[in-house]
Amino acid sequence: MTGRVAVLGAGNGGQALSAHLAMMGNQVSLYEHPDFALNLAKIKEKGGIELTGTVEGFGRLASVSSDMEEALQGTEVLYMVVPSFGQMPMIREAMPFIEEGMKIILIPGNFGSLEIASFLRNEGFVKGITLAETDTLPYACRMIEPGRVHIWGIKKGISIASFPGKDTEKLVNTIREVFPIPLRPGDNVLEIAFSNLNMIVHCSAVLLNAGRIESTGGDFRFYTDGVTPSVGKLQEILDAERVKVGRSLGLDLVDAVHWIKASYPVEGDSIYELLAKNPVYAGHGSDAPKMVKHRYVTEDVPNLLVPVVGFARAAGVQTPVMTSLITLLSAITDGSYMDSGRNLERLGLKGMGVEKIREYLGSGSLS
Repeated sequence: MTGRVAVLGAGNGGQALSAHLAMMGNQVSLYEHPDFALNLAKIKEKGGIELTGTVEGFGRLASVSSDMEEALQGTEVLYMVVPSFGQMPMIREAMPFIEEGMKIILIPGNFGSLEIASFLRNEGFVKGITLAETDTLPYACRMIEPGRVHIWGIKKGISIASFPGKDTEKLVNTIREVFPIPLRPGDNVLEIAFSNLNMIVHCSAVLLNAGRIESTGGDFRFYTDGVTPSVGKLQEILDAERVKVGRSLGLDLVDAVHWIKASYPVEGDSIYELLAKNPVYAGHGSDAPKMVKHRYVTEDVPNLLVPVVGFARAAGVQTPVMTSLITLLSAITDGSYMDSGRNLERLGLKGMGVEKIREYLGSGSLS
């Protein structure tokens, strides 16, 4: 079965997903915000997007537009592939054109479905839609130029859950054939967001490579040269805190070592070994951030680490290393991430205990 889908966001991941879905036989509408519409000109000229690397071919798109109404017309499934800070502006742009029954999947979600649900509720939005999020992108990829994306690797599968959680199985059955890789249903969106390992790998590696980033302008392999045994050790300590907080919330989380081995064709017993040997990251040259104030900090700290620490506090769990990482990265980038990030108030969960949070995640109801 094929269908008509919309991809919102024309960055690396959005272009890769659009092209791959089109190559599978789907009618794909690609949307980009007017402020970034320059990305669309060459794609329109070509009529689609060329993929090279692990996935080879040309995906011809049904439409390429910065008109949201045009992009959403006739679609039931919307994949929002934008950075966390772009999710709320995108949903505000889409809201007038969202129809009953639409399914909006954030790739990755980073707790965004909860913030969107809280926003829509406060706006009095009453149409029946399904929100969902994945834990990561299907691809490791880089845009060579608009309309041409190189894919270094494609994951064996990714995890997904809907909000409310009771709708996850139905959602997966609906979109399974209009998604390029296998989907693993999660218990709820909290389990999915907690499973995004960017908070473990990106943030710590930027901090411990700050001098190298600034002295070389990022001229090194971030995941291999930048993750030494000591860096990997800190990442495993952070990961243990993540898993501990998740368990206090009733989440059955997989530790980073087993997650990486399940996602990529690589073997090892530590994060350091698994990243150093990973062919997806080790073979394509320099890929480190060119500056410390990079989205690996400005996106992952406020939208991943901050909410995890917020949930830890609600559950009475200590996260000394994770909290220190937020403090240090806030200091060197002049940020105030603990205050400005996705705290429990922004997620509509302020004042809730663990049991109430779990009930809300499953039912979507505050009553």
